[in-house]
Amino acid sequence: MKTGRLAILTDSADLHALLMQQVLNGRGRIACDVVETDSLCGGGGLSWSDARSCLSVKGGGSIDVGDLDVVWWRRGSNFQKIPPDITNRADVEVIDNDCRTALAGMLWNDFHGTWVSDPHATAMAENKLVQLSAARAAGLPVPRTLVSQDPEEIRRFCLSIEGDVVVKSVRGCSSAPTFTTKMTDAHLREEVSMRLAPAIYQECVPGQDHLRVLVLGDEIYAVSIRSEDLDWRGRLPGSFGIAQVDDATRAGLIDVLRRLRLRMGVVDMKLDSSGTPVWLEVNPQGQFLFMQALSGLDLVTPCVTYFEREVLSAAHRFHPEVACRSAELRW
Repeated sequence: MKTGRLAILTDSADLHALLMQQVLNGRGRIACDVVETDSLCGGGGLSWSDARSCLSVKGGGSIDVGDLDVVWWRRGSNFQKIPPDITNRADVEVIDNDCRTALAGMLWNDFHGTWVSDPHATAMAENKLVQLSAARAAGLPVPRTLVSQDPEEIRRFCLSIEGDVVVKSVRGCSSAPTFTTKMTDAHLREEVSMRLAPAIYQECVPGQDHLRVLVLGDEIYAVSIRSEDLDWRGRLPGSFGIAQVDDATRAGLIDVLRRLRLRMGVVDMKLDSSGTPVWLEVNPQGQFLFMQALSGLDLVTPCVTYFEREVLSAAHRFHPEVACRSAELRW
């Protein structure tokens, strides 16, 4: 008998959500549904009143937001899949805004369970400036960093660094991903370009050894990546393997997520010349399935177990009869 309910809120065709739903429902300990946040338009399944908050789920059927124990906030889409015959810009904006706002209102009003992770915390944690401050406060090694659009400040910063300096976007965009690039003298002469928008200028961590770390609550799962590229994401695969994380780094990563109010996250680090992991960034809902495929490290099982525990723990707070069920998962 299933004794708790999880909803994964994400955009359509999210392989992480679909795989997790399949495995969780197959194990039978909790019920898992997927709500496609970019497909509310035209679905006809959102309805709210003082009596009920109803959302349609992928595959048919609906859920009451008040019945959920955990919401996994994977992807909260700002844009809907709009029918092709709706081309007026104002109409599209109204649809996007009203779908997003109605969904948010339902959740704020009627969901009383556990967020993984809270949308407000997620939005703040996605900010690279906030991340860097949290990592530094947690005692993790962090490269010297400047975020600026002032050409003189940028030039002074680059001159103050003994080695190379890299530049990366503060936020970027999904339609044209940008990768970390080494600064050159030519870049420093691009006065107009530097003034257009702030960018992250950062002391380069030399070497080829990277870590990508999945943090689930107090549990850490790390994969090593060896790549000759400055940014390994631009050309997969490099050389992937299973990695161990030292106790200080483990404690620091858990502390960072606590400071950011995240219940999970995917962290990128790089090993310096002494082998010490140096903080680069955290993605509150980063991709991790490819880490399993390329390294052989099983990440699906601990992720599934983590969500079962979270759901049964949340359900126990509202429904004490599931306490014995929750205890079964403490292995």
